[in-house]
Amino acid sequence: MQSPFEHGDLQLKYRLLFPALSRLPRRFSYRLASLYGRWEYARHEALATQIAHQMRRALPGHADAQYRQWTRYFYGLQQREILDTWYYPRLRTAEQVGRSIEVENFDQVLAVRREGRPLIFSGAHLGRFWMLGVAVAAYGIATGALARDDEQENTWGLPAPEFSYRKLKLSRLRQCYRGDFLMPGAANMRPLLQALRQNPVAILLDVPYGKGSPGLAGVPFFGREAYFPEGTIKIAKKTGAVIQPFCVDEHRQGLTLRFLPAHETEGKSSEELLAVLVHGIERRIRQNPGKWWQWQALPMFWGEV
Repeated sequence: MQSPFEHGDLQLKYRLLFPALSRLPRRFSYRLASLYGRWEYARHEALATQIAHQMRRALPGHADAQYRQWTRYFYGLQQREILDTWYYPRLRTAEQVGRSIEVENFDQVLAVRREGRPLIFSGAHLGRFWMLGVAVAAYGIATGALARDDEQENTWGLPAPEFSYRKLKLSRLRQCYRGDFLMPGAANMRPLLQALRQNPVAILLDVPYGKGSPGLAGVPFFGREAYFPEGTIKIAKKTGAVIQPFCVDEHRQGLTLRFLPAHETEGKSSEELLAVLVHGIERRIRQNPGKWWQWQALPMFWGEV
């Protein structure tokens, strides 16, 4: 039987600390979340060292202080993204979103919607990426998503307070996105295709799978061949969907949701399109390596495990 005091630090964080932070003025609350990230960085020294090691493998030649700076940003970003969970209910209208999220090149999205074509928002675990659908839905376009987290079962073996937080987060994201959230996999292919006929769907490309897993294609990534799932490209080809890359960047005034040049699939191979998309992800990671969530999975992308 689990002790009621087991994982007390997580219970304090998710039940008291972050709900209390969200009641403070926005800028102050996020600064405090960033400070909490500094504490997490110091508390998990071994893990922070592993993350910095993966950064060094991909981006050699920098001073140790630079890797530490990127890793500290990584930990601060995590806490700011967690704090977002308590702000999601206050980001339901264009007016609410406009106070903290700037949207660039939204006309590209509107043009595709006017044509009635399926649309895939293609991104990566970069920055506060969940804000994509929050902002787009607030401006009137319901959005679905592929999400590996299971709200019903604790498939990842998370501590109970962490799993409760993930359930809360996904519940609030569903309310904000206003579209279908689906688990990846062949069993959900038909629901995914149906969802795409109605609304855009957000799919993140940098999902790691073990070496030899089906559906992976090798493309260049930080100077080596890396293996990414090509299912997004195949779905786009099957449905005639436009692939619309995006990124969500932080700045002192809030966030910028930026829509990048879109991609058509006709006349291009899956490998060619995947290489272009992954190259874009690498370019954005290089701008600030601390904003990529998947450093610990780099050996899986490189096919080492």
